[in-house]
Amino acid sequence: MKIAGIAVVAVLSFARTASAQTVGEILVNDWRDAGKDVLGVWGSPFGATGRDWALFGASLAVTGASMLVDQPVSDWAIRNKDSWGFRAIDPVRRGGVLFSGKYLVPPIAAAYIAGVAFNNQDLRDFVTGCASSWAANSFARKAVYRLVGRARPDTMPDNPQHWAGPGGGRDWMMRSFPAGHFANGMACVSYWNNRFKMGAAEPALYALAAAIGIGRLADEAHWTSDTVLGGIFGYAVGREVARRSLKRNAKRGSASGAPVTTSPSTSFSINPELGGVNFQMRWSF
Repeated sequence: MKIAGIAVVAVLSFARTASAQTVGEILVNDWRDAGKDVLGVWGSPFGATGRDWALFGASLAVTGASMLVDQPVSDWAIRNKDSWGFRAIDPVRRGGVLFSGKYLVPPIAAAYIAGVAFNNQDLRDFVTGCASSWAANSFARKAVYRLVGRARPDTMPDNPQHWAGPGGGRDWMMRSFPAGHFANGMACVSYWNNRFKMGAAEPALYALAAAIGIGRLADEAHWTSDTVLGGIFGYAVGREVARRSLKRNAKRGSASGAPVTTSPSTSFSINPELGGVNFQMRWSF
């Protein structure tokens, strides 16, 4: 599917359109809100409740428990990396057509341009929410890498507990903890599924994110505990950004008197093809 076609399909996919604004106002408002979401995620620990800290502690406990299987799971994944199961997710593995995201960025950018051209708030939120989720998660992870380094399986295949202190994560091969690609993917998927009524696409998107995490095990890039923490963190970030976006959405609806809606999806597919990727989204109302 060509980029122009994707933009048209995306525009027709969303039911509610924002009130009339100039292009400049749209851009300023969208990316100002996205920046606020990033800052809101980073500042969320300062407003955390007792329940939030309990969930944080549980997440650390689960991550710690998963370290017990770091070595056997890594050995199994590496031993079976060429099996049919891992070959099925080759597109999201290292070197795959979806690994770097270069085939996903153009249609997503086209969707945002269409959202601006047709002044469609939901469509623009679909893009900017993913962007802010990715940014909030990515910069936070890089801060962790500055504090602690962990050797990747392809660097220390028989020692999952090879750690380094502050500054140790400056070397790429010491940036195993937490899993970055999986956290990034999960952040966007969590945002989309918590912000919009994705219907049948919801489990498909979570499956796609899971495939990224599993593929990184086979590529000897991360240990199991890296993946567990990356997934939890990415999900939490995406959910927080979705919560903030829904709150703004409700305020807009209240101010305009229009009913607040999200866009239910019935199908979603990303299919690698020779020379490119077929990216399809279809919604019904």
